[in-house]
Amino acid sequence: MRIGLPRRYDARVSESLARAFPARLAPVVTSVVQSLPVARLAPSRPVTASNSHAWVALVVDGEPVVIPYRVYNPAPSAHYASGLSRTEQGVAAAIYSRHHDGRIRQRALGTLLDHDEPWTAPFIVQLLGEYVIQICADIEKFTRTALPARPAMQASLSAFFGQNPCFAELTRQRAVSYWSCYYRALHASRDTYPALTALSRLSGTTAA
Repeated sequence: MRIGLPRRYDARVSESLARAFPARLAPVVTSVVQSLPVARLAPSRPVTASNSHAWVALVVDGEPVVIPYRVYNPAPSAHYASGLSRTEQGVAAAIYSRHHDGRIRQRALGTLLDHDEPWTAPFIVQLLGEYVIQICADIEKFTRTALPARPAMQASLSAFFGQNPCFAELTRQRAVSYWSCYYRALHASRDTYPALTALSRLSGTTAA
């Protein structure tokens, strides 16, 4: 037996993850978290945390949310989502989009992009400020191919960028940093780097 590892659902983790969503979703989030494999570690610092600057908290539909940078719940079974409602599937995907394993984040993104609700926006945008270029490329492709036919999602993303200019700038700075450190050889111009291209389309700006 392993000593010191949680063996059952922890209400504090549920409360922490509930803060990542609008308050009206708290019962759904609690239900989803109770059904997930138990994490060995609590969710990590917020996505807005930075060593260089105190960034403004995230807002969704005028309501503050606190999204963890990483969660550590093991991946659920392949059939897990089939027992969930559509909203529960979206919540689970949002949570797993914060997973410490990039492959799990990428799978979660596929489900997350099927939802138009405003609370999905920060989870999608956050992935563009991270280092896994394959995930950024998936979002960039989505902005070119599927998003133009999704007016509800366009409205949700536009509202999110309008309410969170500081987070948009933080995400852009992170994307530029990852491009500069790791992807200059692949993308000589940052105007072609998927994360920055996607951010430009989502926010209606240019990749400066």
